[in-house]
Amino acid sequence: WELASRKRPFADVGSKQTVEKRIKAGQMEAFGEDAPKELVELAQSAWALDPAQRPKAAAMMVAIDSALKAAEVAETKRQVRALEVQVEQLKAERQQAPNEYLCPITREIMSDPVVASDGFSYERTAITEWFATGHLNSPMTNAAINKNIVPNTQLRKLIVDFKARRD
Repeated sequence: WELASRKRPFADVGSKQTVEKRIKAGQMEAFGEDAPKELVELAQSAWALDPAQRPKAAAMMVAIDSALKAAEVAETKRQVRALEVQVEQLKAERQQAPNEYLCPITREIMSDPVVASDGFSYERTAITEWFATGHLNSPMTNAAINKNIVPNTQLRKLIVDFKARRD
């Protein structure tokens, strides 16, 4: 770094002590709590005034690559946990809700139920997408149906009341 730039690393932000003071004063961001330990240690070692004590470029690249992979794995695990919680919530919601409140296409509680010409109620977005993908048959009976849908206001009211009681 010094050969290429003719200055010590991070010279433009000040000494390690100056940066620490700026972080404490809230003038600079510190590493977040979720920052990989290896990356924090690598960054801190780059502050050494003696170039011989600083990590070599190859070691830095290996450490950075390792830290990034660890961060990706941690983020993926966090996302998987969040999805697992959502799945469990949906399962619990479905188990508690009467079957009539579930859209036959999505199997989720409807928020905007409509009645199609086959006499069944569907979530508006689900049946609209069903028609938009070229289906001209009933998702329930496979018989031919038209694209006319009518809001099912009574079912919507029952679902809203059910959700209010449940929450």
